[in-house]
Amino acid sequence: MYHPVFTTAGHSGLESLTPEVRLTLISYLVPKEYNRVMNLTRSSIKNPAAVVVVSLIMVLFGLLAVAKLPVQLLPSIEQPQIFIQNGWRAAAPEEMESTIIEPQEAALRTVPGVTESSSFIGAGFGSITLTFDVGQDMQQAMLNVINALNQAPPRPREADEPVVSLNSGAGPVASLLIRKLDENADADFTALQPVIDDVVYPRLKAIAGVSQVDLASRRAKELHIIFDPYRLAALGLSVDQLSSRIGRASNVSGGFAEVGRREYTVRFVGQYNPAQYEQMVVAYQNDRPVYLHEVAEVNIDYAEQPGFTKRNGYPAFYITLQRASGSNTVEILDALNKEIANLNQHELKNKGIEIVLSFDASVHIKRAIELVNGNLILGIALALGILYLFLRGWQATLLIGLTIPVSLMMSIMVLDLFGRSLNVVSLAGLAFAVGMVLDAAIIVQENIVRLLQQGVSLEQAVKRGTAQVSSALWASTATTIAIFVPVLFMQGVEGQLFYDLALTLAVAVTASLFVALTVLPVASLFWLKPQSDQETVLLFWRKLATNIGRLTLNRKRAFVWVGLFVPGAVLLIALLLPKADFLPQASIDTVFSGFSLPPGANMQVLEQEIGDLLVSRLRPYYQEKKYPAIKGYNLSINRGFNVLFVYAEDPDSIEDMIKLLREEILVGLPDTNSFSVQGSLFNFGFGSGRELNLDFQGPDVPQLMQQAAAAMPKIEQLLPGATVRPVPDLALAQPELRLTPDENRIAQSGVDRFTVATMVRAVTDGIYIGEYFDGNERMDIILKGKGWQTPEQLTATPLYTPGSGGQTLGQLSELNYTTGPTSLQRVNGLRTISLQVTPPATMPLDEAMQILQRELMIPLRDEMPEQISVQFRGNADRLSHAMTEMGKNFAVAVFILFLLMAALFRSAKDSVLVVLTMPMAILGGVVALRLLNLVTFQSLDLLTMIGFVILLGLVVNNAILLVDQCRQGQREGLLLDQALYQATLTRARPIFMSTLTSIFGMLPLVLVPGVGSEIYRGLAAVIVGGMTFSMLFSLVLIPALLRLTSTARQTGRATLPLEISDATS
Repeated sequence: MYHPVFTTAGHSGLESLTPEVRLTLISYLVPKEYNRVMNLTRSSIKNPAAVVVVSLIMVLFGLLAVAKLPVQLLPSIEQPQIFIQNGWRAAAPEEMESTIIEPQEAALRTVPGVTESSSFIGAGFGSITLTFDVGQDMQQAMLNVINALNQAPPRPREADEPVVSLNSGAGPVASLLIRKLDENADADFTALQPVIDDVVYPRLKAIAGVSQVDLASRRAKELHIIFDPYRLAALGLSVDQLSSRIGRASNVSGGFAEVGRREYTVRFVGQYNPAQYEQMVVAYQNDRPVYLHEVAEVNIDYAEQPGFTKRNGYPAFYITLQRASGSNTVEILDALNKEIANLNQHELKNKGIEIVLSFDASVHIKRAIELVNGNLILGIALALGILYLFLRGWQATLLIGLTIPVSLMMSIMVLDLFGRSLNVVSLAGLAFAVGMVLDAAIIVQENIVRLLQQGVSLEQAVKRGTAQVSSALWASTATTIAIFVPVLFMQGVEGQLFYDLALTLAVAVTASLFVALTVLPVASLFWLKPQSDQETVLLFWRKLATNIGRLTLNRKRAFVWVGLFVPGAVLLIALLLPKADFLPQASIDTVFSGFSLPPGANMQVLEQEIGDLLVSRLRPYYQEKKYPAIKGYNLSINRGFNVLFVYAEDPDSIEDMIKLLREEILVGLPDTNSFSVQGSLFNFGFGSGRELNLDFQGPDVPQLMQQAAAAMPKIEQLLPGATVRPVPDLALAQPELRLTPDENRIAQSGVDRFTVATMVRAVTDGIYIGEYFDGNERMDIILKGKGWQTPEQLTATPLYTPGSGGQTLGQLSELNYTTGPTSLQRVNGLRTISLQVTPPATMPLDEAMQILQRELMIPLRDEMPEQISVQFRGNADRLSHAMTEMGKNFAVAVFILFLLMAALFRSAKDSVLVVLTMPMAILGGVVALRLLNLVTFQSLDLLTMIGFVILLGLVVNNAILLVDQCRQGQREGLLLDQALYQATLTRARPIFMSTLTSIFGMLPLVLVPGVGSEIYRGLAAVIVGGMTFSMLFSLVLIPALLRLTSTARQTGRATLPLEISDATS
């Protein structure tokens, strides 16, 4: 039942009361809200010094956190993966698979939590990648993997120990190239390795924040014992005898012996030093010793060069640096540049070499962060400018502006407490927060100014102005913060990327509420001056309120508006919503080109026929700066990694650079397939987060290759402009000399297959015997025969047999010419051929998946043999999972908002009214994305999707203000028409002010292009569009909804006055 004072003739009985009496009546009607906030505000007003001190402390701690926080490009993205690296010199892919990789895979099946196992196998190496459930305890997983590997069958003696590592997801922080100052110098860096090992390596490793220095071009020193197979066979010696004699020459500890009063250490010194090896007695024949120098030569050499690297056309030594967790990337790179300058000026200059920083992550970081900082400052200026246009006074504007430094510094302080970093995402969160943190202060300040214009005293205006809007502020802040709760617990890459943004915004909005209720009232008492020249402005808001009242004057009109703005919005969303993508493109001014090598080509031929050819083709664009000019380039070719990195002089010429590489530079290379893609901030390599894998699985590799080769042109036809890369290559083109044993001849000769196989390996790549260690340096001992040049020489190689004397390899085996795979891939224990598809830049990943699923996958499955399967993998699976999780989070966010508002309004009906404003705001976000795509491509990536979740918490604020104000008016005795008019008149101005400051604060993030802007541009566009629609249409939709849900008695009929006293508001 309404209080009788407020039910006189449809007009408010408060008009004749003094402000003091009205304040007393209002406090009687809403005692809980009033007293709660008044206690907080009153305490602040009584202790202004404490408020100032606490605010300054918060700002100081924030500034200290800015200096302390690590600076990096993106948040630390921990990928739940474990890598197992295996090496086995001279092993073909088939032997690596059958002897090492498959047994390890079988042992690793017992490891819990593995969602995917993938292996890649090449000549002499093999790696296994285990992917775990998100949230898995990776330290425990590492222990489980090591324990499982210990249960695997023994490896061959010459195979390396498997290296198990946890994927940090960070990637190299810098790439260095050491080049010779003499441009005519050769490509051999072995003579300079002592300088690199003893000077460069320790200096780089000592840089604070560097966790690992990888000397990628380093060639290990080896002790080579090169035997003459003819001489060996003539003396009746076998390779097994020779290797056994050499391998057994080692130092042995005999233990400890007590002799009298002393204890002696007993050692047998059986190891030869390199100079003594030739004097080793390997046999005793005809009453005389046979020395090693009679059958072999001993020398110290370096391991075979696995490939070559060129920096801007000149030979180079390649080094990569990894950063430690929690380190500051910018500080590392600054220190690295100083160290490089120091080394080049002193130690390296005398050696005729210099270090060049090839890839500097800080360049992209500084550009991206400078861009965000610029947008942040511009957003603050625009937001304050909008405020000034509304308030027409610098004092009121600057008082509200006090919210910005305090709130942002508190956010930075919390980022530090949570162990986060300053990166593009967290700084974008601060830029987003600029407009949002002003909302609470605008509502409070506008209310204070409005009361001052009505003649209320300054102190009473401050107290009443704060108290009157308190419940709506608590509600809007609670809903804004609550929207981040489900998102903060998101898993996967998207959750880790968004965490910093959500944390920053949640803390900033919370801080802004307390600033509005404490700092702002205190500051207003001291610096705010009453202004009375606002009659023209007030007349505008009165006319606006009257016109809106006419639009929703009756239920019929209200029904039309509700039908237009709710179901109509839902229909348009369904029609206009773009297809989904996984991650933003986040392109940089670098082009990565990968290519497959001609099967069977040796490195010397590759350097002459491919390396030198590419250098000559790139020279006009690098030296003569022909368009599109190249700032620099790196070419690296080896058996496992073949890539050309090109850095564009002008970032705007990237498209022309890619076209140049595809159509001129990388065409016509002998037996080589290539592809070129623009680099991404998310992955400095071929992965930009937009690839999907099409896996063909089955036991027959040639059949898999045939199916994949047939699918490639279909994919290129379905997705024009897409890059399709087979992994591994689609041909068994690696030339092989296959020796098949002659069982009878081997048995007659008194040997076995392994003896013959050992001889084959010894005269080809050599046998690993053991290690030599002199106290400082460790070297592998390799026993190898003198090289052969033709297959005929191989088959003519003799070996001594007990049963038949000297026999040739051709007599004991049959030589066949054939081909085999250059590499193999296994996924979840099955041999796999993958087609890695990168859709065109203007095609979302979800759209590409739907086209391939509809036009390719279904027909393929109908046509393929039963033993072959085909399915999506990689980012395709991640996108599907992420979209499901995003849908759940969206539903949870809406439900949380509904519950919160139902509790705050004490009415489920009012909560539903507020929820019904969401479709119109979501439509605004969709329309903004469509408009943005008219200028530049913007997909609906995961971060943009999160923008819709954030939008829900922001747009309900306007609806909460209107519903809360209308209900306050009704509680005070106003009829619905008058309550709606009063709510619109009182809240339209702060709604426009807070929304426009938020929009203009975020607008630079949408409009200003640059490095990293793609990361947050879509998210900002969604919020700007949604808030714009909310501002424009909620003033009509909320009154329409309130009218439709009101009873006839509440509605009544009353003529809308030109002005209703809003002293009760």
